Amino acid sequence: MPHERVIAHLENLYSRSDDPWQHRTSAYEAAKYAATLDEIGPGPFASAIEIGCGNGTLASLLRHRCQHLTLVECIPAALRLARQSLADARNVTFIGGTAPHDLPSARFDLVLLSEVLYFLTVQEISELAEWLGKHATGSVVAVNWTGPTDEELDGTQAVEALAASLGASTSRSHQGFRIDVFMRPG
Repeated sequence: MPHERVIAHLENLYSRSDDPWQHRTSAYEAAKYAATLDEIGPGPFASAIEIGCGNGTLASLLRHRCQHLTLVECIPAALRLARQSLADARNVTFIGGTAPHDLPSARFDLVLLSEVLYFLTVQEISELAEWLGKHATGSVVAVNWTGPTDEELDGTQAVEALAASLGASTSRSHQGFRIDVFMRPG
């Protein structure tokens, strides 16, 4: 579970804005989402999960590629926004909770970790990798900011911690972010 100060910081951001990182309007975010969807591919995915869905902007784009999409978010205000954004989606389930502790026991052929790994500790990433070993049956896609963070880990260190457990990934660098794809045996 992210540190209490991280949770408090994120709650504060969402108390002041329904889009604290301009997910809906930023050219950077649009480019990141396009690159992420390119890496993910067209699907269809039988069962996908986005861990740390924020206000649901990326999930709104992803849901059409999924027969079923599960969204997990630890910030209640962000989860409410995601529910509002996807109110008409019949193929989406919402879970309020943290990774890896509150993740469901289902199996997923796509796991999306967009801008969440560096909010976790190395131990939590290890626990998440253990969960992925049991529940991921296809692609695990990790998108990470490559600039500095105010967290224990930066994006590169966080994805390297995940790779220490999951093995090699295909990695692509972009302006300000990287996308790593880990293939899990089905």
